[in-house]
Amino acid sequence: MLTLTKTVTTVETKTLETPEQIADHVHVEFLRRVEAAPFKPGDRVRIPRRDGIPPEFMVGDIGTVMLCDPEFSPLTTLMGVNASGMAIQFPVQTANLELA
Repeated sequence: MLTLTKTVTTVETKTLETPEQIADHVHVEFLRRVEAAPFKPGDRVRIPRRDGIPPEFMVGDIGTVMLCDPEFSPLTTLMGVNASGMAIQFPVQTANLELA
């Protein structure tokens, strides 16, 4: 058996001339990334693997997603509670999360 892989690159050029066109372009890209992400802002997630999270940095294994853009980062920004009882935001490896 022989498996062939073909990589095709396309280039699309678009000129944005007004602030409204730029804003529309950015908004469409934002919506695309939000739709593609495994977690959405506001999702409650469980952290079954705490790789890289010191115990005093976060109490418990539940957080709320603030930002998840796996296209450009392997990290998801969560809000949780630290050992002092403060609600804080911090990055966690997206691969270590699951919906709660």
